[in-house]
Amino acid sequence: MTTLLLSLTIVAAWGSWIPLAQAVPGAKQATRTFYVTAGNLVFAAIALVVGGSAGQLTLGWKVFWLPLVGGMVWSLGSFCAFRATERIGLARAAGTWTPLNIVVAFIFGALLFSELKGFGAVRYALLGGCLALVLSGVFLIIGSQGSNAAGTPAAAAPANAPADAAAGLPRPHRSGMIYALIAGILWGGYFIPAQWAHVPSQLGNFPLAIGMFLAAAALAARENALTLPSRRHLPALLASGLLLGVGSVALLALVTRVGTGVGFTIAQLSLLVNAGVGIWLFKVPAPGSPAARTALAGILLAGVGGTVIGALR
Repeated sequence: MTTLLLSLTIVAAWGSWIPLAQAVPGAKQATRTFYVTAGNLVFAAIALVVGGSAGQLTLGWKVFWLPLVGGMVWSLGSFCAFRATERIGLARAAGTWTPLNIVVAFIFGALLFSELKGFGAVRYALLGGCLALVLSGVFLIIGSQGSNAAGTPAAAAPANAPADAAAGLPRPHRSGMIYALIAGILWGGYFIPAQWAHVPSQLGNFPLAIGMFLAAAALAARENALTLPSRRHLPALLASGLLLGVGSVALLALVTRVGTGVGFTIAQLSLLVNAGVGIWLFKVPAPGSPAARTALAGILLAGVGGTVIGALR
């Protein structure tokens, strides 16, 4: 029962923190990232103290600095994820970066930590088939850009949305897919520095949160986005960071029960919440439209492939 509750907590928290941050109108994406990481840092500090690990925290390169670097990589991924969501909608963006998170984490684990050691022919065949599923899903999601949010042909898009000749898509859509791909790569590898250092997850979470906050602050300063949102919107951004922190702490507890590979894969099921909110709440793409059906088909294929890959680790 505890494992089920932890799993549901992760999926709900990680599936809702981005929609909550994106629901704040008018804010720059760097501003969103900054306040989300601020809320996450507050929660990480509380979790460190409550968990009784504060006395073990030092400024050593393994305990502190490597996880901090991982946090900075995470913030870059978050910034790209927000940009992707802004350009192509949450359902399409999350449907692209989520399976890539799993695949990239799998590749890093295989190359750097020998996690493919002991794989037989059957597992390699299954791995190849699942990678084909992920790629097919991503290509379907890309194909769903051929229709706008209302399900009408892309040719009917406004004249101020220039088309990319190579991709046949409006330029904002193409850049959105690129941002989503970058987010998938960065979010799939942000844990590598801490894993190299062999730091207990409960201890590494706090410097990881510090790295997230510092990188987000640097991005916001670079874009002149260190502004204070309205009193009505600030709580939503901070609450988004708290949800991110809740999901992270729940994941730490889950991996001690089911293992890193399975726990990480369960966490990616937050895609279901992201996609549902993106389509039925934000209506990008519009529910019932050809674009929405194509995107959902791609999300399903990529999600199944990525989940099986994660379970193979």
